Amino acid sequence: MPRRAPGRRGKEAGYSYVETAEETPVAVSRPTLAQICLVFEADDKDIANDPESITRSVIRRPITDKLRAADLFVEERLVKRKDTKKAYVLISASEKRLKPVADLLGIKLRLTLRESQSSAARRAGSIWSVYRQHLSSLYQQSSEGGLFSTGQQLQLLEYILSDQDERAFGPHLVNKEALDPGNTPLDQLVARGEIEKYFLMHNASRRDDLLRTWAYNWDGRQPIEHIREYFGEKIALYFVWAGFYVKMLWVPSACGVLVFLSQLVSYLLTGSLDNPWVPLYCLLVACWSVALCFEWRRLEQRMQYAWDTVDGECAEPDRPDFVRNVNTVQALNYRGELELHP
Repeated sequence: MPRRAPGRRGKEAGYSYVETAEETPVAVSRPTLAQICLVFEADDKDIANDPESITRSVIRRPITDKLRAADLFVEERLVKRKDTKKAYVLISASEKRLKPVADLLGIKLRLTLRESQSSAARRAGSIWSVYRQHLSSLYQQSSEGGLFSTGQQLQLLEYILSDQDERAFGPHLVNKEALDPGNTPLDQLVARGEIEKYFLMHNASRRDDLLRTWAYNWDGRQPIEHIREYFGEKIALYFVWAGFYVKMLWVPSACGVLVFLSQLVSYLLTGSLDNPWVPLYCLLVACWSVALCFEWRRLEQRMQYAWDTVDGECAEPDRPDFVRNVNTVQALNYRGELELHP
């Protein structure tokens, strides 16, 4: 494929090469955009910025040209560390590029409420709606400053690269007929040895903010909404549970210390650890366990309502080894959809 001249749009898309660095890259070029990193092998000519490099012209350039043709931002970084030479390709997409894909996938966003509705909405919870591109002005911005959070950007970017729907105008990195069962195009490139691996990049500014307000902050409340935007509802709900469980443990732990002290006193006076408080403590723990389950159920439902995930399902992708297994068969599930079964 002939390479396009790096004009104004080409420079915006990252056509120029970055100078050789001595450390692994971090997502600093476009801090508001989520990025996916592809790792390629590099040779001496590549590190020297020689256009005749085999790894650049034969392996990496066809892939990066397809990514740029799909209107994705592509930035290439060359890294030399001791005996290893790597080329990192950072892929991101503008908000304008992600909007039609979000419309296609039906991503849910919070609605911007009027002043007359804001007080009632605070009592009832947030109002969510499936994203529609022609109604973009009605949706709230995420706390990161953009319309889509980091987690949503990565979800949309992965969908574009997967070429599952022609309407997403993906880069078509691999022909669908050439995909092994259970593989995505990026997985297929790894299997063929064209790229070493790929991974999702952290948003450096958002990560540092979470470290400061969450990981290193021992006496404050968890920024659950920020965790949800960055990692998604599934992981955020886990940390809601972890925080709730630790808080509820104060009751049996405090009572347990008192019971332990009473046992020490009983041992000093009678030579036995048995005392009337031990069975009462067991009864307390039993009642506390029941209360814990009921209170967590209430909190879980409240969070599901606040994030509009009441009807959500946890759909984990099938493992490639399971898909390729000769004993795996397709059968209809209760909704009449084809599903893989062992």
